[in-house]
Amino acid sequence: MKSEKRHAFGGEIAVHIRGIGFYYAIQRFVNERIQARRQRISAHHTAWEMAQLPDYLKQDIQWPPTADHEER
Repeated sequence: MKSEKRHAFGGEIAVHIRGIGFYYAIQRFVNERIQARRQRISAHHTAWEMAQLPDYLKQDIQWPPTADHEER
């Protein structure tokens, strides 16, 4: 599946697909891209909001997290 950058959305959209049954492949491809973009924006916004907290609250909730993923 080829992709092409669109200026309106800034994401990749599937193009140049022909045949029966490709509607669902295109829909899934586009939905995955949109969902991934929303998750990146949400994570970035959450990190920004957490960085705005006062120092005493950051210490209380242990932000930024210092635990290694192997310790969980």
